[in-house]
Amino acid sequence: MAILSFWSGSKKETGQTLSIVAIATYMSVEHNYKTLIIDATLDDDTLTRCFWNQDANKEIKRALNQGKLDLTSGTEGLMSAIASNKTTPEIIANYAKIVFKNRLDVLMGLRTKSTSEHEKTLTLYTDLIAAANQYYDLVIVDLSKTAERQSTRNILQMSDVIMYTMSQNLKQINEYMGYKRTMPELAKKNVIPLIGSMNGYSKYNTRNITAYIKDKNLATILYNNAFMEAASEAKVSEFFLNTRISKKAWDRNSQFLNSVEDASQKVIEKFEEIKYGKISHS
Repeated sequence: MAILSFWSGSKKETGQTLSIVAIATYMSVEHNYKTLIIDATLDDDTLTRCFWNQDANKEIKRALNQGKLDLTSGTEGLMSAIASNKTTPEIIANYAKIVFKNRLDVLMGLRTKSTSEHEKTLTLYTDLIAAANQYYDLVIVDLSKTAERQSTRNILQMSDVIMYTMSQNLKQINEYMGYKRTMPELAKKNVIPLIGSMNGYSKYNTRNITAYIKDKNLATILYNNAFMEAASEAKVSEFFLNTRISKKAWDRNSQFLNSVEDASQKVIEKFEEIKYGKISHS
């Protein structure tokens, strides 16, 4: 029903994938969205490690030996089906890994480490995303942080909402403002600037950055030790299920969840604006 892409023009760390994990998991738990995360990055297993550990991967390979689907190469298989025009929106779910049944699926990234090979296959992702958009309430795409690849720009162009990720760094903030002026894909009004892993004690806080970029739609996700530890231990789903009940309490976990809730709400509001014609998708 809606496509949300996360992207940054900076090649430095922006907390992009972890922001995706936080927002997607929160929305699937709290808002009951049927969500698919598509990993379109190059040679980065951050997304996978947030939900599944090495033992789980061994179980997948063991299933392959029993003649079952090899989910580690599921994306490649799906790309072959798309290239042959042999796919349907429902089939995509068969190639994705389940985090929460009927709520959150993940389509893992391509296994290649070759930029040219990755780009060649990624050209089919527009068809993949369009098909997935017919089956899922929300399709979230984790894009490689580069402005030079045409496949990336094609996906940005077809996205309903774009979250541009950056850190509390003046250079990255200025890069964002530059891209907003020069990239047609970001000239639309459906872009939400996002600060991932926000340090509340920095002078580059929400108020100051909002005033600097002149955009009240700025979203932030606070840095949180417990969440970072859960991401490194493949326990993100457990973290959100175990902490969401107490999110109104005034502690570090609740402040983190409130920041994720606020970022998620900004996304929902953008989708509503598009739905009712207040923002043009083109």
